[in-house]
Amino acid sequence: MTLRTDVFNRCTTGGHAGLSALIGTRCYPDQRMPTAFTLPLVTWMRVSTNNTYARNRSSAPGRAQVRVQFNCYANTGSGASALADQVVAAWDGYNGSGCPLGICFVANRSGTYEQSLNMYRQIVDVMIERATDT
Repeated sequence: MTLRTDVFNRCTTGGHAGLSALIGTRCYPDQRMPTAFTLPLVTWMRVSTNNTYARNRSSAPGRAQVRVQFNCYANTGSGASALADQVVAAWDGYNGSGCPLGICFVANRSGTYEQSLNMYRQIVDVMIERATDT
């Protein structure tokens, strides 16, 4: 599986019930907002990948730490905050059962009002450990 597939599955119907109850399948990679959209929704993007600690003694790739930014959009500030709460619940401490994801933790959270979009956004940064070859 790829990071794209793993993130989509965890955020939607194949993953965390509380988050998927709010967004269904409205989880979009690479921070792309669809041209026609229904709120609430989540966009996400890979911010960085750190492979430096992931090598074993033979220098073969092993695991990497990937920083993923989730953007939680809603019509109200409380709606965006509730959505971000579910992203945190879905990812903080998750250990990737049945997929190449390892331990995950929330590194940062912030919020803002997007005036140009007339909607609220909560940002959740998650550090995800995963196999380096996917």
